Amino acid sequence: MGKKKNHPVKGSYGYYAYEKKRRIAIVAFLFGLCLLIFFTGLIMTGTRKNMFTLFAILGVLPAAKWTVSMIMVLLQKPIDPKVVEITEEIAGDLVHGYELCVTAYEGRLSLDCVVVCGNNIAAYSSAQKGKFEFMETHVRKILHGNGFGNPTFKIFRKLEQYQERIRQLASDPQKYREGLKYTPDEAHEGETRDEAVLRVIKSISI
Repeated sequence: MGKKKNHPVKGSYGYYAYEKKRRIAIVAFLFGLCLLIFFTGLIMTGTRKNMFTLFAILGVLPAAKWTVSMIMVLLQKPIDPKVVEITEEIAGDLVHGYELCVTAYEGRLSLDCVVVCGNNIAAYSSAQKGKFEFMETHVRKILHGNGFGNPTFKIFRKLEQYQERIRQLASDPQKYREGLKYTPDEAHEGETRDEAVLRVIKSISI
């Protein structure tokens, strides 16, 4: 038997491309199912006033919800492979993630990469515009609310500055983790503090 193909998960390279295909397929299936149910009822009863029509209308609700989700991910631009190469080379074993579109009621912002080291989180965004300072504050508040103190979260818009920052973090990781404690709960047994921080950021991303 061949190996089961592992699809990109949230926070990994290639996630946007995979999610675009997956969500398009789900939306097509849901709307197709609604139409199938509707026309089945119409053919069987000769009128639109039947239970099949009701089920078809109810089915439009989840289909519409998935449509919004699909549109949000279609708007995201895949990360430049060069940025992945740079991050992998410099960050090394530091906890990091890719293609995370952080959301809030006030808007959203796509982060190409996020690198976590202790109380320091460095992110790079190639977005041309967005609420960068707001999102920095938003993420810090979320992490603080989840018991991670007052971390430093900086979104870099220039690749050179991002490179320099993750190079600093990778040069002496223990320096940035000194004095920090973390005890995972049963649901996240074996998880490090850095991994937990990235998990929380993933949870507020599409």
